[in-house]
Amino acid sequence: MTRIKNSIAAVVIAALPALALAQATPATPATPRIDKREARQEQRIQQGVKSGELTPREATRMERGQAKVQRMESKAKADGTVTAQERKRITHEQNQQSRRIARQKHDRQRQ
Repeated sequence: MTRIKNSIAAVVIAALPALALAQATPATPATPRIDKREARQEQRIQQGVKSGELTPREATRMERGQAKVQRMESKAKADGTVTAQERKRITHEQNQQSRRIARQKHDRQRQ
């Protein structure tokens, strides 16, 4: 009986590092370029609010646009891989969002 307990214990101990490694690997794919760009655009929006270049209404609209990009990214990551086509769509939306931010910041409306 002791042999069985020892062998079970040995199997469990041997399996622990494999389980820890499996949990350490990320389940969702990394998208560092998309994440950095999102952060920069958020900073642009906040800077526009701080300087008065964006009205509160414009800032709210820009934040909603950023949320749309975030939803697109989350949806793309949901299946575990972000395809080239999904990256292209997200980049396209980020380009549009960037243009909107620039237009709103330079439209001479002030708070």
